[in-house]
Amino acid sequence: MLVLNLRKKLMEFKIKIFNNLNNELHKIWNDLENCSDLYVFQTLDWFKNWHKTYLEKDNDLVLKIIVVENNSKNIAIFPFCIEKKFGLNILRWAGDKEFDYCGPILNNKYKFNQDSFKIILNQTFSELKNIDIIKLTKQPKFINEYQNPFVNFLNNYFDSKSYFISLPSSWNSYEKNILKKDFRSQNKRKKNSLKKYGILKFKVINDRKEINSLLVDLFEQKNIRLSSKKSGNLFAKKDLMFYKDLFSNQNKSFQMHLSYLKLNNETLAMHLGTIYNKRYYYLVLSMGQKLEKYSPGRLLISLLIRWSISKKLKYFDFTLGDESYKKNWTDTSSSYYNCIESKSLYGSILISFFKLKYLIKHYDRSRIFINFLKKIKINF
Repeated sequence: MLVLNLRKKLMEFKIKIFNNLNNELHKIWNDLENCSDLYVFQTLDWFKNWHKTYLEKDNDLVLKIIVVENNSKNIAIFPFCIEKKFGLNILRWAGDKEFDYCGPILNNKYKFNQDSFKIILNQTFSELKNIDIIKLTKQPKFINEYQNPFVNFLNNYFDSKSYFISLPSSWNSYEKNILKKDFRSQNKRKKNSLKKYGILKFKVINDRKEINSLLVDLFEQKNIRLSSKKSGNLFAKKDLMFYKDLFSNQNKSFQMHLSYLKLNNETLAMHLGTIYNKRYYYLVLSMGQKLEKYSPGRLLISLLIRWSISKKLKYFDFTLGDESYKKNWTDTSSSYYNCIESKSLYGSILISFFKLKYLIKHYDRSRIFINFLKKIKINF
């Protein structure tokens, strides 16, 4: 009886693998997106732009998009890729180096349980074949309000947090109930100090030529700041092109957002973000060195939050990273997890290096060692 039930369950699910973004996959993805609760990074339009900018020029990555069907209905998409490195086939989330959050696209009407999910994964790995290591990173425990089965049903370890604001109906309510009192006082003092130098102006940019010009300035300014901090994670030309293309290919599902804070006619700070499903995503903030002691970036953040409230958005998401300054602005946090498993003997030998990187990352004294690994181009 147990064997019959298992066979019946196996027959309920069908797995289809796509190696490219063809018209059939476009339709499946669009249809599933309309009945899913997902983050902007998993929308088809965002993913297509990533595919064009990054994947098509990377010979070490092979796209493997898994579509899961249950009783003739599409219930999930797993946007995987296989990276070939050190003679290994490593299964990863496509876009895991560029996206803040990674994960599946799930039909809200289908409820995954542990048994069904493991059947689906077993079928998936059986179809993919020759996988040495599974390395799934930046996985939220919840995809908005829905449990993520890749975290809930697999062995994961904590990696990082993200912070966001559940936006109230008014700025006054936000200042009173969410913004920390001492932090609020500091903000007002810094704003008043900046005003002594001239007229402050906040603007959201809509002109296409101005957007392209400001994006170049933003990334150049950001790289100068990152270089001064000896950060190895500088923005490249393809990163600039990625965001330029997102602005030029505006669509109905998400809205790109570029803004600046000027003092008189000089730009003090710039921000690049996006809006999807009433959620504002804080992506790239850049500041110049002039009047840096008055934290113009902090003032720009406050103006962006005020703007989001005025537009009746539900959330302001600071995205991945548990930097301490984010805690001063927010009232809610989410946890993100990594899953690393070996699927072959060779993979089990090499997997210790991935786990070593995790241990190093979570001890401040070892950050020098991480920078050393980056310099000699050992990136996992």
